[in-house]
Order: sequence, then structure tokens, then C-alpha cells
Amino acid sequence: MDPHSTGLLAVCLAAYAYALWRGLRGDKRFRLYGPVVLVRCERCVSLISLFARARIPLLGVVAIASWAAAMAAGMAMLIRSAVISVSLPPELAPHPAMLIGLPVVNPLIPLWYGLAGLVVAVIVHELAHGVALRANQLPVKSAGALLLALPLGAFVEPGDELKAARPAVQLKVFSAGPFANLLVAALALLILSQALSCVQPVGRGVGIVNIVPGSPAEKAGIKPGDLIVAVDGVEVRDLQHFLSLMSSRRAGEEVVLELQGGRRVMIKLADKYMFTGRPEDRGRGFIGVGLVDVAALKAAIAPLANPLRDPLSAVMGLLAAPLTLPLAALPYLELFYTQPLGGWRAVYALIWVAWMNAAVGLTNALPIVPFDGGNSLRVALDALLRGLPEDRRRRAVEAVTAVLTAATIGLILAPVVVPRLRLLVPGPG
Repeated sequence: MDPHSTGLLAVCLAAYAYALWRGLRGDKRFRLYGPVVLVRCERCVSLISLFARARIPLLGVVAIASWAAAMAAGMAMLIRSAVISVSLPPELAPHPAMLIGLPVVNPLIPLWYGLAGLVVAVIVHELAHGVALRANQLPVKSAGALLLALPLGAFVEPGDELKAARPAVQLKVFSAGPFANLLVAALALLILSQALSCVQPVGRGVGIVNIVPGSPAEKAGIKPGDLIVAVDGVEVRDLQHFLSLMSSRRAGEEVVLELQGGRRVMIKLADKYMFTGRPEDRGRGFIGVGLVDVAALKAAIAPLANPLRDPLSAVMGLLAAPLTLPLAALPYLELFYTQPLGGWRAVYALIWVAWMNAAVGLTNALPIVPFDGGNSLRVALDALLRGLPEDRRRRAVEAVTAVLTAATIGLILAPVVVPRLRLLVPGPG
């Protein structure tokens, strides 16, 4: 663990230990639920009331429309994913942990960048609920944070008056959280587009990220950060092209690598078997470099650099960031691309703030009870069915929300479950 991570972990553990100590001493602001500490913050309630004074006309209506659009978009993506899962090979099915957007649990989410994005998303989400409550003259009983060694999230506790409020007011309160998250994600994308506007690859070709000790590359003085732009005079387009150029080369042959800046290096290829020990590698030519496809990294960041030109591509590029821009890609971006405004680490942090806000907003907009989307849908259905007798209306609303909740959860699980179910079905013959 690097020194920065160690320092952050120490701060989090110290804050958690202090909260535990205050809770054990009977401080009412710190309530223990097993190892989880609920921290109540009176100043947070005052801050929410302060934000609520800034009245923006029609903002509640925009939030409701945003929730409806996000729910439709989220369901469309889930249906598309479920359809694809029918033909997805079992070996390519995602691990169940990848359905959970939490650092540590999901191996694709980097701990500290993901945690920072999650904390921002949860605070924004709960703050929006609280502001919507106060803007509609409804009380906030309490607000604060949840701790379990690391920050787990935040909360805003509404008063009982919310249940008796008009349907339009309830919809404004429930939809405020997803709307705020999606708004922050959109703002983060706009900032990213400005930060990335001047970013370009430092050169063409494939980037060298590591050198095998004792290999021909090490003996030739090739270093991590070098770019291979040509092999024996043939310009390298991308990683796949480079591999195809080298695939037929045998041990003992000589190749000339042209590096970025015009430097040419003649290398006598080693026997790959001597480095891997695999029989199938015997006699194959070996340079001894670890490579990254600079063109692939450019394709990953391009949608984020121009969100206004193609908003759909920007959203899909952002949602794909855990796969296309993992933490391991950060050193390569620093090596093979010019610096963005603020530096690559600030940009990477902003990517995760945008990703977490988009994920929290879209997830909470889905018609799942007790998520905001499920509660909003229940309120809307209850208002639409006002003409029915109360008992019949209640049963109808509960039945529809239960079916939609089960169906949505089924769609979420489809990519994990459906491909693996096919393993249980005997094949023909």
C-alpha cells in the first residue's frame, strides 16, 4: 500500500475509533448498531435548511421528469443487457460481485478513487432529499453519516409529515436524490471535457510499460515509457498489428525497432521458451517487453472529451470506465499522453465522481422498492388510481410495484445467472 493510501486509511480508522468511543460512552449523537456507527449531525440539518432557501422555479418538476427519463433509460439498458446474456458464453459471464458498485466488493472499482466518488454521490443524494423536504416546508428529523471503519454513506431522516404530503410533493422529494446525482455526473463530464481537451498521445505506436530482466530489450537499453513506432521499417498501427508483425519471428533472428524520437535499435530475438518454460514457446522469437495499446487508451478517453458532441457515447463511455480505464491504466496515461488540466490523478478522481453519481442516480431511479424510483412509482400509481376504492387501490399499487421490483431485479441478475444456467441444460446428443 502506498504512503497516501496508508495515511488515508489511518485517518478513516482514527475517525471510526473516535466515533465508537463516543458511542460507547453514551453520546446520543453516536449510535451503535453492532460495528456500524450512526453519526447524527445537527449542523447538517441547519445546512440543509440554508440550502433550501435558494428557491429555483420548476426545479421540482424538472427533477420528476429527470427521474422518469432515468428510469426509462435504466430499464432499457437492463433489458438490452438481459437480451445479450441469452447468447453470452458462460465463461464470459460477469462475477456476481461486479453487480455491486462498492469499492472492495467490486474488483473493478479502485478503493480510494471509488470510495471518494461514492462519498460524494451519497452526500449529494441525501442532501438533495433534505433540501427538497425543507423547500416544501417538511421537517428533517436528523441527518448524518454511517461508519464501518470506512465511510459507508450518509442519511437524511424525514418526518412523518412526508407520508401525508400531496403526491406532487412526495414525488419532488423522492426524485430529488437521483436528479441531483445525475446533475453532478453531467457537470463532472463537462469539467472532464475541458480538462481533456488538450490531451494527445505523445506519439504513435505501442507503449512499453515493463522490461523482462535479462531479455534482449533490457540489453538494448529499452526503457518503460518508450514507444515502438516501427518494426523493420513497417509502421506500427496498434498492438494487434505489432503482434502480427512479430508472430512469425523465430529465436535468433534480428529485428530493427524504431522508437519514438527516431532512435533505432537492432535486437537479436531470444528463445521465448527460456523465459516462460512453456513447450509451445520453444523457438519463438522474444523481445522481452510488456506493451500497452496507446490507441485503445485514446478510444477509452475520447467519449469523455466530447460529451456535447455525442452525449450517448459519453454516457456509455463513462459507464464502461471500470473496464476501459482501470486503475492499472493510470500510469500508462501518465506515460503516453500529454498532461490534462489538473493532472491525470485529478482527472481520474473526477471520472470516478462522475461514474459513482451516474451509478447511484440510475440505480435509485429504477422501479425497485424501497429505492427512490420504487417509492416515486408507488406515489404516482396511487395518484393515478384515485378513482378506485381505497382498499382496491392499495392492493393494485402493491401488486404492480411488487411485480416491477421482481422483474427489475431479475433483469439486473440476468447477465450473471442466464449464461450459467445454460451449463445445466444438456446439449444435443
